[in-house]
Amino acid sequence: MALMTKIRDNMTKAFAVFAALFIVYIVLDWGMDFLGRRTHGLSESDAIGIVNGREISFKYFSERVRQALENYKTQNNREPDEEVERQLQSQVWNQLVDEILIEQEIQRLGITVTDQEILDIVQGPNPPEFLVRQFRDSTGTFRRDIYEQAMADPQNKEAWLQVEDIIRQQQKHAKLQSILLSAIQVSESEVRQRFIDENSTLEADYVLFDVNRLIPDSAVTITDEDLKKIYDEQPEQFKTKPTRKVQYVQFVIQPSIQDTQAVINEALHLKEQITSGSLDFMEAARTYSEVPVTEAFFAHGELSIQKDDAVFNAKKGEVVGPIVDNDGCHLLKVIDTREGTTEFVRTRHILLQASLGPDSTKALEEARSILKQLKSGANFTELARKYSQDYGSAARGGDLGWAKRGTFVKPYEDAMFRTPVGQITGPIRSQFGYHIIKVEGRSKKEVKLAALTLKIKPSPETRDYVYQQAQDFVYLAKEEGFEKAAEHSQYTVRETPEFTKGGYIPGIGLHDGVVSFAFTNKVGAISDPLSMAQGYIVCKVSAVRDDEMRPLEEVKPMLRSIALHKKKLELIYPEVEAFYKSLSLNADIIAAAASVPRATAQRTGPFKPSGFPAGVGRDLKFIGTALGLNVGQISKPIEGNRGYYIIKLTAKSPFDSSHYKAVRKTLYSSILQEKQSTFLNNWLTSLREKATIEDYRLKFYR
Repeated sequence: MALMTKIRDNMTKAFAVFAALFIVYIVLDWGMDFLGRRTHGLSESDAIGIVNGREISFKYFSERVRQALENYKTQNNREPDEEVERQLQSQVWNQLVDEILIEQEIQRLGITVTDQEILDIVQGPNPPEFLVRQFRDSTGTFRRDIYEQAMADPQNKEAWLQVEDIIRQQQKHAKLQSILLSAIQVSESEVRQRFIDENSTLEADYVLFDVNRLIPDSAVTITDEDLKKIYDEQPEQFKTKPTRKVQYVQFVIQPSIQDTQAVINEALHLKEQITSGSLDFMEAARTYSEVPVTEAFFAHGELSIQKDDAVFNAKKGEVVGPIVDNDGCHLLKVIDTREGTTEFVRTRHILLQASLGPDSTKALEEARSILKQLKSGANFTELARKYSQDYGSAARGGDLGWAKRGTFVKPYEDAMFRTPVGQITGPIRSQFGYHIIKVEGRSKKEVKLAALTLKIKPSPETRDYVYQQAQDFVYLAKEEGFEKAAEHSQYTVRETPEFTKGGYIPGIGLHDGVVSFAFTNKVGAISDPLSMAQGYIVCKVSAVRDDEMRPLEEVKPMLRSIALHKKKLELIYPEVEAFYKSLSLNADIIAAAASVPRATAQRTGPFKPSGFPAGVGRDLKFIGTALGLNVGQISKPIEGNRGYYIIKLTAKSPFDSSHYKAVRKTLYSSILQEKQSTFLNNWLTSLREKATIEDYRLKFYR
């Protein structure tokens, strides 16, 4: 029974089901409540979310998150940080929402799997691989005899019920997929066209009558009747899905001074143990570092300025730090040093921006005045902070750190490499203005380092404080108004463009909570704090638009652009037609265009149908017309993106029947897979757009 015990153990852990193309994965823990099917006894406070009335229990969600965290640790060989945890929570939430929506569609369509179907699968000639692999011997051979004994053993009844449940779910999803994809087909012409697009090479001559270059806007009169006509003729172009806009205030969670100091203190404690000899540096790094420990040589300029200053002034074997920079708090051990081959120079500068004209003369005079002060003994760092218009480096006293050749613009670089250490040169003119440069060091030294890195993260107290700020703002916003409360508290109010249900929200990103709030509330409603990757957000619904035709007044700029282009085409067409009629059957259209100064004549050079013809770009009408021509044939005038084209195909690679036959099946499979994937993605997006999704994660996670 050892093999059956192995199956039971595996089943009671986790089993990954890959429902082709439209579910990334479904992790089933059979001791948990799959998809909330037994959540009817829970109170609302136990639900972390509700999808079309189906509850997701906090217990089940947290277990799925735990499994995701365990998978992350196994795959990456390290503990996930808080940001990774939040990302995994979001991924699990989206997976669960999709699973429920799919399960509901299975129920709506009445998809079932009979016991006989499951029996045929289990007892058939090709049992599922997840079962077969449990009954392979040391040579990899499937032991059918032991497999059948295990099925017949009454002691294994419970395990086989679990297997049955798994197969039933798999088959339901397979049937759903079959229903959804049954109408998707790939025609022979599609396969042939894909082959042509990927393998054909074309060349063409063309004459372009560019309407925007040839006809100014002022030469065209657009009336309200013109706009109304386009509006009435193309209604689909101006229909909109339901949209919302929200105003929002963000509350970003960042480590506090106290959080930073706590990590520094932890690093100091480790350093004391290391320097006293009670703890080996590499052992400490492997144990405590939150970034994988490596040993590598670094040259000047390859480290942050803080690290660079510390390690290049340290001795071999010395441990330096704690050093705090953008990626954490570091203890660094100098393992070795060597002379490299690349020279690095460290400089400070004072930049006075200047363009051509009187401003340039004024900037030069000011630069000379500053240089005079420096030669009289003034402090370079102080003057850089006061006068430099390179605001990034001015705060550091003009410090640009270490750089090698090829880092800066040539005039600056030439000056810094010819100036001795400790000296000042300038003013040096570059495209940015006038530079006064001080060279502070020159070196080829490289250091070999190992690092112990502790990340500086917001503490629970900091998170609670930021959350409380968001809650306080909600209270004030409901009492005195959103904008007024933001003004009193000196918060920045931003507003999104219109966004659709289930879509990306500019400025916010993909956020089910914001979408759910915006589409279930009226204008003026104010949300509770909603969790985001970097903190919290409080929203106010600022605009609601339901499914409708956009008003004529609103789309007038778009209509005007369409009408303008259309009328320009009409105005230029007589000239285009006259030129076309003047061409003989085998005319050299480029030579013929020499007599028409308003036309542009050009050769594309070789291009593929999937590419960008030179001078034309990705104009599908141009490319499609060229594909339909025979070599030497001249097209009628066609409307392209920029105006009218007349095309003469000058070369076309022959259709390679042998190659097509060899790759046809691969192309067919590729196109079919693309169409299926696109359809299923759109189908799932549509389910999300129609769904009522209530997200209560913030009640459980902050």
